[in-house]
Amino acid sequence: MSVVTYQRGDTTALSKNFTRDEFECQCGKCTAQMIDTELVDKLQRIRDVLGVPLKITSGYRCIPHNAAVKGSSGSKHRYGMAADWRTANRSINPVALGILAQAVRFGGIGIYWHSRGAFVHADTRGTKATWLCTTPGQYPSTTYNKFVLPTIRRGCTGDANRAATKMLQRLLKLTPDGLFGEATENALLLAQEAHGLAVDGICGPASWKAISGASKYL
Repeated sequence: MSVVTYQRGDTTALSKNFTRDEFECQCGKCTAQMIDTELVDKLQRIRDVLGVPLKITSGYRCIPHNAAVKGSSGSKHRYGMAADWRTANRSINPVALGILAQAVRFGGIGIYWHSRGAFVHADTRGTKATWLCTTPGQYPSTTYNKFVLPTIRRGCTGDANRAATKMLQRLLKLTPDGLFGEATENALLLAQEAHGLAVDGICGPASWKAISGASKYL
């Protein structure tokens, strides 16, 4: 980790495609800013793979702004170690982006896909943490082992599994109700067949990668 401090309005390049001002606090008032160069380097790697611009929707946050947006007191945004982002043209869904965030080894990864937006939070914490958000204000954690999203199947329960089911349903163009029933299973079976996957009705890493479209970038 290498944190750079700078002043608001600084347009100095941080990498091939990112400048310091893109990560400024959105309060529009504080002058001192900071950004972790490791964060930028990893985002640049994703930008290079995707071949499309990324939009930083939240970078550094001063303490008052972090409180105003109801960020946690220990938010990595406060230290320039986090960014919320999406593709600028919204062409790639947040599930695929979250999978790519894991591929470049971000420490904290949150996938957000709800009525207010679709984006990914990524940070450079030294530990691993993942969460899903399909309802504003609710962030069920997932187990960050080999894969960023849980393996789900018909009848699965629990907050994280329901959130993952909603994301799968969005990918399958179904109503995102979070209930993994017959309709979701049948749609998944058809998608698995179309992608040449094992047709078992279980959405694990291979299915998440293929159905989200992330596999083409890995």
